Amino acid sequence: MSVGLETLERFRQDALDLALSTQKVTFGSGGDSRRWALMLDASNTQASLRGTGGLASLDYQIFQSTYGLEYRLSSDWRVGGVFGYGTNGLSNYQFSNVTIDADTTSGAVYGLYSPGAAWKIAALAGYTSFQNRSNRPIQFGTIDRTAQARWAANGLTLALTSEYDWVLNPARPAPGASQPAPQRDAIRFKPRALVSYAKYNQGAINETGANSLNLAVNSHTADSLILGLGGTLEVPIRLSNQSRLIPRLSIGYEHDLMGNSNEEHQLTASFAQVPEPGSLTLLGQNRGADALDVALNLEYEASESLSLYADVGGSFWSNGNEISYGGGLRWRFGGAPGGGAPTPAP
Repeated sequence: MSVGLETLERFRQDALDLALSTQKVTFGSGGDSRRWALMLDASNTQASLRGTGGLASLDYQIFQSTYGLEYRLSSDWRVGGVFGYGTNGLSNYQFSNVTIDADTTSGAVYGLYSPGAAWKIAALAGYTSFQNRSNRPIQFGTIDRTAQARWAANGLTLALTSEYDWVLNPARPAPGASQPAPQRDAIRFKPRALVSYAKYNQGAINETGANSLNLAVNSHTADSLILGLGGTLEVPIRLSNQSRLIPRLSIGYEHDLMGNSNEEHQLTASFAQVPEPGSLTLLGQNRGADALDVALNLEYEASESLSLYADVGGSFWSNGNEISYGGGLRWRFGGAPGGGAPTPAP
């Protein structure tokens, strides 16, 4: 369940990063005619949870590919859809040689509102389907069996975030000019606030293959409610008239209001073929309530329409840590309806 919740958070983070992408902001003449934006992203996360209070330590991995398409309704409003496909897996479980992996399929819609030149507010709603598989070898004495299971799960994620574009070195008007030069190459700091909710619904698990040692695990639901604050420092480097290199350093803090609740990471299980002993409630390790996030992003902007980027980041939770890395592509295309003439950006 901890890995399921983190998978939902990974998709939410990648989808919001696409929605807030700076590459879609119109700069210079001609950019205002582009109505559509295509975005591709892929990320991989490796993480370890440290067992506390007698609970088991474990490792997990999450791969997420994300594909987004956005349409600009007006200068203030944009809407978009995001599709995601990925996998996750649990390994190195401290108390058993069990492995669990899953295929995930996700979809989300978002709206992006820009009430001013510096503000962005994005709201996102997404759904993820999980197809899980487990493999649990059982070896002691003369017993050598393997319990296997397949089960479905699903998740919901909702998020609201806001970002402010603070230009640290604003350009001044050239001599004799009434307007300042374009701010495209300015150094910027972008503080961001986040509220995110995730719900992971896990179906019942019924093992087969181990006879009397098969387990039956009841279905369960786990929730996460995250409040976050952070910011990104962006320092563009001009390479040519068309191209730029844009390093970004991000740091943030997140608090999960449900991170320390036992109800969020416990299950009730029993022996499937020997129900007489009754059921037992088991507690699993979660990531904890607090996290420090650090990330470095490097984007190569070949033109106003096309850019490539790569990033690496780490999250340091109360009970574990993870490292993520990935990259993607952003491309703006299409003209204004009716073939209208481009409108120069301020």
